[in-house]
Amino acid sequence: MYKQFLATQNIERIEALQQLVQTQNSWFAQNIMLLTLQEVQLTTLQKMIYQVVQELLKKNQQRFLKIVHPKQAQSIQENVITLLAEYDDMLREAIPLQIYVEIWQIASLEKLAYSTEVVDDVIDILEWFFAQEDEEIETLEEDELDHEEMIDLYKEAIEENNPEAQFELGNYYSENEDIPYLPKKSVKWFELAATQGYADAQYALGNYYFEGIGVSESCERAFSLYEMAAEQGHADAANNLADMYFNGEGVPENMTLAKQWFDFAAEHGVAEAMFTLGIMHEQGLGCSTDEKQAFLTYKKSAESGYVEAQYYLGSIYLNGSLGQQKDINKALYWYEKAATQYHVDAFYDLGFIWSTGLAGIRNIEKGIHWFKQAALQGDQEAKLQLGHIYNRGEGVQKNVEEAKKWYRLAAEAGVEEAKNKLQELEKE
Repeated sequence: MYKQFLATQNIERIEALQQLVQTQNSWFAQNIMLLTLQEVQLTTLQKMIYQVVQELLKKNQQRFLKIVHPKQAQSIQENVITLLAEYDDMLREAIPLQIYVEIWQIASLEKLAYSTEVVDDVIDILEWFFAQEDEEIETLEEDELDHEEMIDLYKEAIEENNPEAQFELGNYYSENEDIPYLPKKSVKWFELAATQGYADAQYALGNYYFEGIGVSESCERAFSLYEMAAEQGHADAANNLADMYFNGEGVPENMTLAKQWFDFAAEHGVAEAMFTLGIMHEQGLGCSTDEKQAFLTYKKSAESGYVEAQYYLGSIYLNGSLGQQKDINKALYWYEKAATQYHVDAFYDLGFIWSTGLAGIRNIEKGIHWFKQAALQGDQEAKLQLGHIYNRGEGVQKNVEEAKKWYRLAAEAGVEEAKNKLQELEKE
């Protein structure tokens, strides 16, 4: 299904390019429609790349090029690689990193198992060459590019039909700091690997469909991919599959199946699944209500580093819920754990605990610190509390201007009490 979509998209892009090149380059105008053939030859693709490189070199090294290459006795592939190697420094300054890598990848292929996918990459190069070549290009530093690794992965993905290499290419386009984030490229490679049953790719692709990243959002497709990966033992996919049963996304709500998959994910170390199991035990969803089990699963999730569980565990100790005694010190411990992961509510609650003296010692400076952390993350109530602290001057020197600043910020965020306080201070 995706392959057909990609092939259709390729044809549309090629037709747009044909209109563009008719007045710019006669060779491409005569040959570009060869890319629409059902069986595109690798030689055809490499000729396209060769022409692009030749055109780039003519602009920068025309006289030198004619002397060095009076005859083209080598194969097209050998010619492309020779030019890339001989003029590497100049080409790296003239070509964006993504395009540079794709040229090397295609030039290095010796056989073609996936023509549609490679044509997609050739079109990238042609679109840049004809439509975006005049854009300013940032010069690459020597340590910014490891194209040899990418060539090897590409060759394995295309020539050897290696799903692990295809998956790694998908990750490369989604995560590599030196490459612009290219979700459609990630989808292409994840699709190839997922079609071969590669669980990591099925999970990653499920995330893309669930969020609508690089593809049209589809809960149904995401569910199908998560299910395939989960049935192979992929714990994170099992957790996401359980979430979909839990929330009724792409499938009717089913708490029994949700719990079954959450149990599996939790047993395999997924902290988020442990947290959701805590909710299910606490509320009796898909199982009987069990406060003790709820607390234990929340605690295990928190100890595994899940920030929501850390915050919730802090609240449990602060309020003395789920059969636990109130323990401010334990509450502070878990709130601070959550705060290290920038949990905004943890920032606020720490500010509240210290500013009100719930810990047995009132520390306004700590309260201000944590309220400011929450305020900087957009918490409107924290802005209001900062306004109160500076307005009242309790434990800190009264500062009306500072109070007005925080009331104003809270008022702009829609806090009615802040608006009223600001009006009162403006009248004084």
